[in-house]
Amino acid sequence: MRATLLRHPWLAGELAGRPALGPNSLRRSESALRAAVALTPDITLASQALGAVHAYVLGSVAAQQALRRAEQRTGLSEEEWQRSVGPYISEVLAAGEHPMLARRVLEAEELDPDIEFAFGLDCVLDGLAARLGR
Repeated sequence: MRATLLRHPWLAGELAGRPALGPNSLRRSESALRAAVALTPDITLASQALGAVHAYVLGSVAAQQALRRAEQRTGLSEEEWQRSVGPYISEVLAAGEHPMLARRVLEAEELDPDIEFAFGLDCVLDGLAARLGR
């Protein structure tokens, strides 16, 4: 789903509303529900679990697409934008009022979007597994 949404930016808005009822969408829904019911026989809970995964995927893609739109709108790559705000951020960090932000800026790795997505999805799935008792 993520790969499809990244290829077709218009699609996320469509999927956030009422579900599509075409044959492919119905097959995907049936398959997803079958997998979720294998974790819990409660169809309501299974549906909620799928909703949580769906919401994570949509939110993650929306954030990634927002970064793309910002690059297009400003004409600045992520690195160019970071350099442009660098002096301001340096002043903010030098004031010492935001030590965690300073650590984030100075120490944290910038990860590939695929790695960030996989981490978040693992967290959602781990949380669902714990909630469903598996």
